[in-house]
Amino acid sequence: MKMKEIALSVIIYAFLGYLWVLFSERMVSIANAMGNMLIGGLLLSFGTLLFFAIVNRIAPFHNYKLTHPTRLVGAASFLTVVLSILFV
Repeated sequence: MKMKEIALSVIIYAFLGYLWVLFSERMVSIANAMGNMLIGGLLLSFGTLLFFAIVNRIAPFHNYKLTHPTRLVGAASFLTVVLSILFV
């Protein structure tokens, strides 16, 4: 495992975390605008699952196991960005 892989993982997953926050905020506003909350919730759930399916194929680390250190560092940076945006 190289330092370059770790840095690339942090940058990619931090950016994807920011994109997910923007995407989820937009999906929540669309879901709230709908008259039926069940359809809005299904739309939000389907959109989030689709986003994570696309992210797993785009990121260059999709062939690593979930317990690989590079993937763990990426997940930690993703969560750090999402939590810092949501709670700050």
